[in-house]
Amino acid sequence: MQVPKIKAYLAEFPKWLTTEEALAYLPLWETQKNWQTHFNVEAKDLAASYDLALDSKTNRRHYRRGGYDPKRAMLKLMEWEPDFVREAFRDLFSEDRQLEGRIQRFVFYINELFNRYRDERPKDKTPSHYHDDDYNMISLYLAGQYPEIYAPYATSTLMLICARLGAKDVPPAADFPRYTKLLKTLRNFLTQDEAVMEAYRNALREQDYQGDTALLVWWWFKMIEAETSPDQKAK
Repeated sequence: MQVPKIKAYLAEFPKWLTTEEALAYLPLWETQKNWQTHFNVEAKDLAASYDLALDSKTNRRHYRRGGYDPKRAMLKLMEWEPDFVREAFRDLFSEDRQLEGRIQRFVFYINELFNRYRDERPKDKTPSHYHDDDYNMISLYLAGQYPEIYAPYATSTLMLICARLGAKDVPPAADFPRYTKLLKTLRNFLTQDEAVMEAYRNALREQDYQGDTALLVWWWFKMIEAETSPDQKAK
């Protein structure tokens, strides 16, 4: 990563945080707070815990849009086989285990369970469980459980951020562990910038998660994705 490029994007971040484009992402902080408040993998009624945890009163597009509705599918699986799903989440949230392995196992477990569910309920119209979606839902779960470590993931975001911040190599494929390391590496640049932190605190609403969260870095990534790169502006 090239420090001048990082600083150039940081300088634009406080102003961007006041825009409607930026504020449209705040429902993720609301969902993160709800997850911290309500989700308990050991809850007797796992489906009810999950339903309350994965929620936002203002916008739900980060987990439900168009035909994409993984929450609906997961609720059905939890109501049908709660102990199986519970064990999948326990494994996913076991920080003493290797990250990529946890992610791959979770997708495998949910896929196997969903196939069994459809075999037993051939008339059910749920088209997919949607958890093999470039880590979108899995990263949302991890960000809810461990706000300071994880944030929503997309391979396209990782590739673009690496390119625009001058990384020596841009990943050619999905790499969630590298993305997580990138969140940690860049976080200090943001938290040590007083203008960024003041604008960030002013942007958050009462219903949003207020603790340490990697969503701050993710939010900056969304600005970088939307912005023209400094190199292009100089031309």
